[in-house]
Amino acid sequence: GVGRLLGRAGPTAALAAANTVRNPRRTAATSSALLIGVTLVAMMSTGAASARTTLSEELAAQYPVDLAISVGSGPGAALDPGVLRTVGAVGGVAEVAPVRRGAVELRHTDGGTLTTWDATAVEPAALTAVLRASGATGLADDTVLVGADLAGAWGLADGQEIRVAAPPAADDGTASAADDAAGDGTAGGAGDAVAARVVVADLPDVLLLTPATLAAVAGPSEPVEGWVRFAEDASAAVVVADVQDALSDVPVIVAGAALERVRFEQVIDTLLAVVVGLLGAAVVIAVIGVANTLSLSVLERRRESATLRALGLTRGRLRGSLAIEGVLIAGIGAAVGAVLGLLYGWAGAATVLGAVGAVTFEVPWRDLGLVLVVAVAAGLLASVLPGRAAARTS
Repeated sequence: GVGRLLGRAGPTAALAAANTVRNPRRTAATSSALLIGVTLVAMMSTGAASARTTLSEELAAQYPVDLAISVGSGPGAALDPGVLRTVGAVGGVAEVAPVRRGAVELRHTDGGTLTTWDATAVEPAALTAVLRASGATGLADDTVLVGADLAGAWGLADGQEIRVAAPPAADDGTASAADDAAGDGTAGGAGDAVAARVVVADLPDVLLLTPATLAAVAGPSEPVEGWVRFAEDASAAVVVADVQDALSDVPVIVAGAALERVRFEQVIDTLLAVVVGLLGAAVVIAVIGVANTLSLSVLERRRESATLRALGLTRGRLRGSLAIEGVLIAGIGAAVGAVLGLLYGWAGAATVLGAVGAVTFEVPWRDLGLVLVVAVAAGLLASVLPGRAAARTS
């Protein structure tokens, strides 16, 4: 098939295609050495690309914000407003939202208890600006946002009316008098039950209120956490490092998708550095193997080359024939290796990342294209000396 295609390109290409199959064992051995190296490179590149995409998607699902700055969960803990200002001044940070927390009790409209949960309170405008999740809309003083999994576990439906109240006192297990008096669903002082409509959102296990709603049922509170969103064109690794440097003297906890993504990408980049080494080894193998094969071919075909020269084949075309032969040997090995590496990379990604979540299979087109270009260049380079020798002795 390849020979027929090259035959249309002229006699020089047809001659090169015919010469590659004159000694199939030698050609196969030379091409196989390159095939193994390219397979390893393509496998690692495919696995790394699939891992990068899969982990990014899982992190985005688990952490809807790029970074979360918190002071822990100790009693009376509060985040210094200066911390939020410091983070907001870091280059590459687009939005910073203060976050409050407090335990609340969810009740049916008839007063029956649904559950007690640690609620998160954020201003609606700040929530929309800082979250990367597209479904986090609808938060208001008369609504609560509930993660889809939590809503399913609690039996809540989108649009359902509930009551939000302070949890029972810990000492006697009974609700406060303010809770009992709030049967009309209006907000009074701290501790009153507040009527709210459920909005089911595509978010992790979280219960979101507005600060006003949280203050109505649990009293006023200070921010204990800050949610951070990076600018779209910012480098996550650079911004994370700058935020950590800015807060190096402040006793806070830094977490979030961006931080985890940077850690994973450091591991992936290390693996890709190994790939570069493998590619270098594959190139050396290709140059030496193809050069040896072509050199033997030149010695074996010395009389044939002389005959072709006598029939009018120029030295340039003779060298071109050997160059095409080298490209064929290296190119076919690289192409087959790239396909095998792609399949092995997908299989490895499915095995290793299957426990993490749904695996997204990626094709690293740039890396595969680079491997093929390097292989073709190696074939051309390997043909230089044999081509000179053939042109000199014929």
